[in-house]
Amino acid sequence: MNDKSNPKLSFDEFRKVLSEELMLDEEKLKPEATLIQDLQVDSLALASMMIRMEEMGYSFPIESAWEMETVGDVYNTYLQQA
Repeated sequence: MNDKSNPKLSFDEFRKVLSEELMLDEEKLKPEATLIQDLQVDSLALASMMIRMEEMGYSFPIESAWEMETVGDVYNTYLQQA
């Protein structure tokens, strides 16, 4: 769950965090971009991204991590927790 003091991130803000954590060009991080096929994100990178979000005060249910296929899925999962 997020800390009540943390505002919801816009998709652009979220994309910037993802870009920094995954070391990818922000332009590649479109909602429909698939994590594995399009972006070559592996489980270690996904775990690292989840840790970064937790450090920011947000969390993802671990069981949701394996259900996220696209950047949009990651953002929508985040929104459910925010």
